[in-house]
Amino acid sequence: MAGGGILVFMVVFSIVGSIVGGSPAKQDFASILARPGTAGHLLGTDPLGRDVLAWVSMGIRTSLEVALGVVCLSALVGCTIGVVAGFTRGWLDVVLMRLADIQLSIPPLPLFIAASAVVVNSMTTLIILVSIVGWVPYARLTRARVLSQRERGYVMAARLAGRRRPAIIFLHILPGIRTEAIVLASLQAGVALLWEAGLSFLGLGLQPPYVSLGFLMSEGKEVLAQAWWVATFPGVALALLVVGFNLTGDGMRDFFGSDVATGNG
Repeated sequence: MAGGGILVFMVVFSIVGSIVGGSPAKQDFASILARPGTAGHLLGTDPLGRDVLAWVSMGIRTSLEVALGVVCLSALVGCTIGVVAGFTRGWLDVVLMRLADIQLSIPPLPLFIAASAVVVNSMTTLIILVSIVGWVPYARLTRARVLSQRERGYVMAARLAGRRRPAIIFLHILPGIRTEAIVLASLQAGVALLWEAGLSFLGLGLQPPYVSLGFLMSEGKEVLAQAWWVATFPGVALALLVVGFNLTGDGMRDFFGSDVATGNG
């Protein structure tokens, strides 16, 4: 409940903030580096006189779009690979799981640095890059659940009844792993937020015209001594989002009685 409340609050804040703060691109040269609480600028302004509230509101929406995109793509790819590996077994299972092991052995940051030099900076590209790292927990968790369900009585009965493999997977196996996948996705959303923020902070993620919380913190660090609020408020927003997703995931895990922890199966 607490995690869900935080997430709802942040979504409402981003909507209301964009209305109250106005256009993020609007510059007020008479109020450069205005302190929080200044008339017309609830969270202050940046070195160009732009409203911090408007920027934070836009950053929340952008970061959430990236995080949800990463979670959806990672879950789709990872669960598909996990189901195929666990249900077919044999050499295909070995190949897919060794591919997952190779992916885990590659440090993500050097991979992102190398990719940023050759790919176009866009939201779609960032989602794909982070998903390359994020699909493994879903695959390993799904494979473990499929292995435990493929020998159960209702699955064996479906085989004896002559059902095809796709029908068995969609009708009998996927419903049994749906809960664990949702819990893992809620936990991984916070990780995706941190990856996006960290990469944007280092200049490897989203850059203008995209505005994310990590980019705002990177811009604010240049004037941290004179205007602490420029970097602090985006950081607080990021922390609240991560805490909200983590609390939501923990609560869902306890509610459903799931044993999802790290997604390693």
